[in-house]
Amino acid sequence: MVISFRKVKRWAKFFLLFTLFTLLLYQVFSVLAPFFKPDFLYEEPSEGAVKVIAQENADHEPVSAFEEMKERLLIFYWMGE
Repeated sequence: MVISFRKVKRWAKFFLLFTLFTLLLYQVFSVLAPFFKPDFLYEEPSEGAVKVIAQENADHEPVSAFEEMKERLLIFYWMGE
């Protein structure tokens, strides 16, 4: 089996360039990452926000956890989302 020095040189050049560009891209992402992160993750919204989880029952009857999960699951399947 003959190993061509040109092929080895070409593959070494490819892997070296691949590694260098990968490290360069990683450094670019790590420099740009703080610009896309929100300042305070748990800050209350300043606009008019609606609490989605709060459910109001018109009859004010206590609903069991099973019935609530069943209702949510049926809505989930009905909406298809």
